[in-house]
Amino acid sequence: MDRNLFIGIMGVIIGGIITGASMILNSYFSTKFSSQQRDRENKREKLEKDIDEIQKFYENILHLSDKLIRNEGMASEAELEEFYKQKIKLKLISTGDILEKFNELKNGITNFAHKLPKMPEEFIPKFEDDDNRRWRIEERKKAKQKREKEAKTYRPDLYKKHSELADLMQVHLKKIKE
Repeated sequence: MDRNLFIGIMGVIIGGIITGASMILNSYFSTKFSSQQRDRENKREKLEKDIDEIQKFYENILHLSDKLIRNEGMASEAELEEFYKQKIKLKLISTGDILEKFNELKNGITNFAHKLPKMPEEFIPKFEDDDNRRWRIEERKKAKQKREKEAKTYRPDLYKKHSELADLMQVHLKKIKE
């Protein structure tokens, strides 16, 4: 009987060791897999956040360039500065094709603004009586009409470049998402 008792005790000990080892391994692999899953989720969330940020940046560039085209190259000083500053960030996050197309569009808008007739300076009278007011308003109106007429010849080419830039940005965003 001693032998059977010995075999029984050994069986219990071996069973305990196997059970303990399987519990430890189960715990280890469960922790490892859940950690890897959390890492993948964090990476995916960061990628989605980066994509959203790039998309908003691209939207801002396209909005500013469209506004400059519609306003014949005229905008507030802050808007112009922001538009020209975009090139720096564009170098960091986009492709060479997008940067090249942006430069084409930026140069096109600059040339567009310089080719159009200049608007007369805005005169702000200091007194209530302004005998030349009607004449100045008429001159400004004529200059604006002439400017708008000439702008119509340049806009199609600028909008074509604008559309090409938008297409390149869209392709870039799709590549990042994949």
